[in-house]
Amino acid sequence: MKILLLAGGGSGEREVSLTSGKAVCDALLRLGHTVRAIDPATGKSLLGDDSIFAAFPLDTNAANSQELVPLTLAGALESPDLHNLDIVFVVLHGGAGENGSIQNLLELSGMKFTGSDMTASAVAMDKAISKRLFESQGILTPDWALYRLPTGRIDDALCRKITDQFSFPIIVKPNDSGSTIGLSKVDSADDLPAALKKALAHTSNILVETYITGREVTVSVLDGRAFPVVEIKPANELYDYEAKYTEGKSEYIVPAKIPAATATQLQETAGRVFDIIGASGLARVDFILAEDDRFYCLELNTVPGMTNLSLAPMAAKAAGIEFDRLMNMVIDSGMRRPIRT
Repeated sequence: MKILLLAGGGSGEREVSLTSGKAVCDALLRLGHTVRAIDPATGKSLLGDDSIFAAFPLDTNAANSQELVPLTLAGALESPDLHNLDIVFVVLHGGAGENGSIQNLLELSGMKFTGSDMTASAVAMDKAISKRLFESQGILTPDWALYRLPTGRIDDALCRKITDQFSFPIIVKPNDSGSTIGLSKVDSADDLPAALKKALAHTSNILVETYITGREVTVSVLDGRAFPVVEIKPANELYDYEAKYTEGKSEYIVPAKIPAATATQLQETAGRVFDIIGASGLARVDFILAEDDRFYCLELNTVPGMTNLSLAPMAAKAAGIEFDRLMNMVIDSGMRRPIRT
């Protein structure tokens, strides 16, 4: 098959996307596919001589780089080398690559692609919308509130509003970002302004939610099939960006050492979340398993990581599916989905 791989992009998760992209690219080449790879943020090829995956730096001084990504990609797709593609393999984390913008472009172009469509991508990226859907279907999620700050102003009135609504500790994070970028655990009112400022660096829409003490667990789902539950034990208190992507900063247990009935309930709930969001292909649903054995859904990720520390490939392997086979299954899923007209 002739496959176009998209990796990199202009979001804060660019480096992770490039690492995931290299792993996917290597697998696709091993499987005998013809691969072209480009970075939508630059329009440049990511494959050098002899099919070597290369990471080009993004011009950090470029204004509105995320807004330009779909336009840059649209121009790149006009290249004769990208004609007659069978499918586009999306390995973009965060930003335009995961919020539905690029999926919309691909749909309008009549191209088949992996993962969720435009609507499901947009819904999953917006944590507040996702949480409303969870609640409407009786799926537990931590108590939360959305604060829209278009002016970027943090004042005493805002902090009082949050402290009146929540008891500490709380989680403060961007409403439309991933990989725990901009996330903080806040233990007291004194630390709240700094956490809000950290989140505001990434978005004007900030989500505040009750911190649930418990175990981090996740369930990967491929077109409704739930893989074994993975438990994450970060070296530090939070499973933050460093814990996710630094070797040795987290321990992973798969299958998670939890009662079989609880594991089954988590898998069933992950499948329900997958359907509620309208996801397709491979996705990952994150939970907190509380001390009272109740579990709270945090979010669904439509483009889970594919690095050597990533959870979805780890869960698939526990189900007897090696990485290369998983890549073919993801491709087959994208090929089966009808092209929107």
